Amino acid sequence: MNKKAIFIFVLIIIFGICFYIGFNFRKENKQNNIIKNDMIFNDIENDEQESIETNTKEEKTTPNTILTFKKYYTGCEHTISSKEDISERLVNLTEKEILEEYPSWEIQEFTADEVVFVKEFESFCGEHYYLIEEEGEVNIYEIDENENKILKERTNILCEYLPETDRISLKNGITIYGLEELNKILEDYEA
Repeated sequence: MNKKAIFIFVLIIIFGICFYIGFNFRKENKQNNIIKNDMIFNDIENDEQESIETNTKEEKTTPNTILTFKKYYTGCEHTISSKEDISERLVNLTEKEILEEYPSWEIQEFTADEVVFVKEFESFCGEHYYLIEEEGEVNIYEIDENENKILKERTNILCEYLPETDRISLKNGITIYGLEELNKILEDYEA
């Protein structure tokens, strides 16, 4: 055999060996990548599970949280609600921590936007009013738990300027529950 043939034969063998090594290396590299990808995917799944767990933090109050207090009076079966802005010392508290600040109340609803407290009172709400026309003017009476009417205020609102339906209602007397409702009606009469 001549030198040229031997050289070509050696090159073919070297090329075959390199091809074999490269093919096996590539195959092993693919398997390693698959294993690595599985590990990465599993890590991602574990991270997602961890983040789900960390996202279950307790909800807390914010500077924008509104506190709503609902008082239920068993004597007259009325509920009086009032709202107030949260004080600075109550910001960033959990439901349990807020309840510690108001131990005699129950929490009906707790969100970052609003905390609703409820409490039952075994009494009369004290917000029963009676409007009546007397001597041409609207007078306000408070009604106590014994149905007694006590003059609260002479309004100086003249009935002669009110619509006829309102004048008729005031002649007969109007019972109103809640200070908010009373103020609304008086505003309508004064307009």
